[in-house]
Amino acid sequence: MATRVGAAAAVAAPPAGSRAGVGAVAAAEGASAAVSMEGGAVGAEGLSAKAAAEEAFARLSVLYEQLPLWEERGAQLSRARSAAEVDDLHRVAGYRAAELREAEARVAQAQAAVAVAEADGADSDRLGDLRLMLMAAGTQRGLRVGPAQNAERAVRQALAASDFATLEEVQEALLSADALEALAAQVAAYQREYAEALALCQRLEADEDAAA
Repeated sequence: MATRVGAAAAVAAPPAGSRAGVGAVAAAEGASAAVSMEGGAVGAEGLSAKAAAEEAFARLSVLYEQLPLWEERGAQLSRARSAAEVDDLHRVAGYRAAELREAEARVAQAQAAVAVAEADGADSDRLGDLRLMLMAAGTQRGLRVGPAQNAERAVRQALAASDFATLEEVQEALLSADALEALAAQVAAYQREYAEALALCQRLEADEDAAA
């Protein structure tokens, strides 16, 4: 009995990115086909218990056989989530860059206005107003340089920390919000079902050991 308990425990947590317990599950599958029958006559209750044990271990075996598929889907989920994080930062960086470009355009316009006024010999009041506008535009530009640089730096750091080499790879790994939610639910359902099946098998083995 201890063999099946140990084998089942070896694959107790089959996360979507883990292959631990590959060898141990073979013992669990083999043991599931051999429930000891001690004594001569086996009553209906004994047959029912045996059937329940066989069914539980068979279900655990089926779930384990599906593990490579769910590992692949789990890896896709992890990659999609990572891509979403990088993409969000990239979107923010794009927004900050657009703000900086607009501020730079206003500086250029203000500079051109001052140049025209100076060339036309505008009075000092007019020139003063235009230069104040230029200073204000320059200040606004300065306020946007830092956020734009920080946002771009955040993108580079997130990309470097991810499994992606380029932003193009990030885009390829992205899933829609609905698809991401559905995949996450499917992976979680598999992990939950596996954990429940394993817990049942462990309880059945504990009961058999106690009755032995």
